[in-house]
Amino acid sequence: MNWDNVKLILKRELRDQARDRRTLFSVIGLPVLLYPLMGLMVLQVMQFRQTHPTRLKVIGLNELPGVPSLFVTETSKGEDGTEKSSYQFDEELTQASGVTSRFDIEASEATVDSEVAEKTARESLTADNLDAIIYFPPGFRERMESFQHAKDNGNEKAGKSEEIPSPKLITNSSDERSKLAESRLRQILHAWREKLIQHNLEANHVPTEITDPFSFGTVDLSEKPVDQASFLWAKIFPFIVVIWALTGAFYPAIDLCAGEKERGTLETLLSSPALRSEIVAGKLLAIMTFSIATSVLNLASMGFTATFVMGQMGGSELGNRLNFGPPPIWSLGWLFLALIPMAALFSALALAIATMARSSKEGQYYLLPLLMLNLPLVVLPVLPDTELNFGTSLIPVSGMSFLLKSLMEGDYLKAATYTLPVLAVTAFCIWISIRWAIDQFNNESVLFRESERFSLKAWLRKIWRDRKATPSPAAAFVMGIILLALPHMIGRYVLPSLGPDGKLGAGQLVQYMLTNQLGLILLPVLIAGWVFTRSMKKTFLLRFADRNVLVGIPMAILLAVCLHPFALYLRAVIQKNLPMSQDLQDRLADMLGGTADLPVYGIFLLFAVLPAVCEEFACRGFILSGMRHLGHKWAAISIAAIFFGLLHGLLQQSIPATIFGLMIGFVAVQCRSLFPAIAFHMVHNSLVFAHGVITTETIQEHSWLKILVASASNMPGEAQYHVTPVVICGLVAIVIVGFFARMPEELSDEERRQTTLSHQGSLHSGGIGKREEGSPSA
Repeated sequence: MNWDNVKLILKRELRDQARDRRTLFSVIGLPVLLYPLMGLMVLQVMQFRQTHPTRLKVIGLNELPGVPSLFVTETSKGEDGTEKSSYQFDEELTQASGVTSRFDIEASEATVDSEVAEKTARESLTADNLDAIIYFPPGFRERMESFQHAKDNGNEKAGKSEEIPSPKLITNSSDERSKLAESRLRQILHAWREKLIQHNLEANHVPTEITDPFSFGTVDLSEKPVDQASFLWAKIFPFIVVIWALTGAFYPAIDLCAGEKERGTLETLLSSPALRSEIVAGKLLAIMTFSIATSVLNLASMGFTATFVMGQMGGSELGNRLNFGPPPIWSLGWLFLALIPMAALFSALALAIATMARSSKEGQYYLLPLLMLNLPLVVLPVLPDTELNFGTSLIPVSGMSFLLKSLMEGDYLKAATYTLPVLAVTAFCIWISIRWAIDQFNNESVLFRESERFSLKAWLRKIWRDRKATPSPAAAFVMGIILLALPHMIGRYVLPSLGPDGKLGAGQLVQYMLTNQLGLILLPVLIAGWVFTRSMKKTFLLRFADRNVLVGIPMAILLAVCLHPFALYLRAVIQKNLPMSQDLQDRLADMLGGTADLPVYGIFLLFAVLPAVCEEFACRGFILSGMRHLGHKWAAISIAAIFFGLLHGLLQQSIPATIFGLMIGFVAVQCRSLFPAIAFHMVHNSLVFAHGVITTETIQEHSWLKILVASASNMPGEAQYHVTPVVICGLVAIVIVGFFARMPEELSDEERRQTTLSHQGSLHSGGIGKREEGSPSA
């Protein structure tokens, strides 16, 4: 790559963007103006915010005991000079409960029957515009006073067999003000109840310490307000940074791709001596610059506005609660470090997606799907009870947000532990995105698509007429999404439910596996193969009478045997770092409980043969064949492996399935047949289930297992293999993989074209011959 060309393209793009008013407004004008305007609107709206008194009606005021008092009488002069009395809660109770709201209390001294009060409550709440009603039943005062003098009257056991009349708090949960009134009143009534209990104990000469012997004190070790500010900003900053890094990258990307198509300047750039990869690098750096600038300006404007608004609201209760101070200065350093890889990732994604747009208007439609796909990844670190661990560090976008959150909270040990996996995953995603963007620029059918009106009838006719021997990448991708969605969409209607005992019986387990594998995986891909392709044989790699296949099947079986110990080690590592919850383990045990009633050959057919056939037809058949039209063999293998892993549902199963899916896809491509992949898959599943039944009793019954198994326990699945067989298996596996790699491979037309382009690019970058890189794919 010639960095002088990259520098020239970068300067050109920055200069063009600096002249574009829309870009300057979105990057500079919007952050500078938006947040101050929002702050001023908040201040204006807060002027209309009023705290309305809670309207309360008390029925049966005479039924209250004299001590302790719940209400006090307040006297005030009216406008005509006459004295008016009103009721309010005792000030000691409101202070003890922490309730500062005002109450407008209407009291009725006489009480009514409980049934009458409940029947008329709804009408009273609506007609009298009340927020709540407190009802004291008849006899409540008498019963409370009997407790106060229980010892003196000698009736300690009085009332034990009788039902004590209890007061009631009547509210309407569908009314927001009524729900708020209930929350406030419960705090006050709880404080009054505690005082009533204390008074009863004192009246009977019982120490109050009996009911409250001790209390727990709390010690807050945070350095207020620094630690609290760091904690709160650590939740806010990662979310804001990701959103603005994505938004700041997308609009410049649209202008640098779709905008250039509209202006007619893209052809001039493509005809220059620069390689397509150099063009992508220059545009990528320009988009990154605007993405970082957008994020920084938005954060600065937001911080300034928040400080100004909180300063204006400082005297109010809400302002004191929200004003947690500016972010610590040192946290901004971590923020800028995390912003660089996030901006690079979103810039590469935005560049690749914007390349597909025919116009700037069309490109803007792609922003919402991109935001929606990233939204769960952005929200995850903000949720409670989520933290940085090995599992979350492997999630793109979320891992970087979790890392930034830990750094801002000062948890450096945890951050250092998971920095490497977070950076590795982020770097891999950036590399994939850049490669995708380069491929988009190498494909003229993407760069120079013409606008056309969509007609469903014409589209369906075109799909049927233009079918190829194997599916297109789009059809393969859609098929993968359908396979993932079918169990959730119709699985609840076709899959058997758990029995009365919460478990699947043997018959239900067989029905479940057959329906899931045949009905929800194999049948859809067979229908799609018949509809969207011209050759079922080529689509599903149904080639058997071939030397590669005849040799590949036994070699695939041997490879599965040799990789079996390493598969167990991988599962153990995943289980240690991503432990499965006990509830999930119990549900899996309930679902697999029916295996105890199945014969060995039935288990082999259900869990080894059936998934191997159905899942390989879907992943290494339809999906892999379609993805090979992308022009990259390993990209196709990886995408098929990812879908294969996602089909397993559980994360603890998806990760090893994806890793071994790469090996199975490699075997299928090199052998040019699906049968070696099915053999590998079948043997792998069989060995996993066989290992799950090895115990000390099994070893005693079959002494030859002592050659392989070093230790076992009475619990299934805990057997450990000897080191020597494991080392031998590893060496043999390496030899077999080398054997598969030396097999003559059969490339697709797109893969051959991409190989030629890569070769021409390497010649150009090495200064050999003339530039031939501009031979794009059709």
